[in-house]
Amino acid sequence: MAISAPALLRRSTTGTEAIVDAAYVLGALMLAGEAAVHIHQYARFVHGVRWLGPLFLANAAASVAAIAGLAYRRTRQFAAFAGVVTSVAALGSLVVSYGRGLFGYQEAGFRTPVELAVITEVGAVILLSAALAATAAVHEGRGN
Repeated sequence: MAISAPALLRRSTTGTEAIVDAAYVLGALMLAGEAAVHIHQYARFVHGVRWLGPLFLANAAASVAAIAGLAYRRTRQFAAFAGVVTSVAALGSLVVSYGRGLFGYQEAGFRTPVELAVITEVGAVILLSAALAATAAVHEGRGN
């Protein structure tokens, strides 16, 4: 069965849609990095810290769930929003841990895992927020 040229054109993505898709993929990679850092730090460092250890695992689980949601167009926007919220919550928790402390734990110094966490969390927030904004703009431009 041959597919006509107009049908192929309708199926292809525009340059803007390709960029949006790339932002979602890169955001998912940032979330994967965030999850990896949190699992690593749980196993090596915070597994014995009451409340904080389970929160590290919850962050990793939320990041993985958001990644799974990003894989499907139907759930992509919700998953991107969930990824942004997860990353912002992690960044906020880190800020609090440097101040008065979080659940009895106070962070000191700027260790390599903390640097990686900040990079991946900020990257996820920027990329997924940009993807959400661009998705809204693309849909608005189509009149959807």
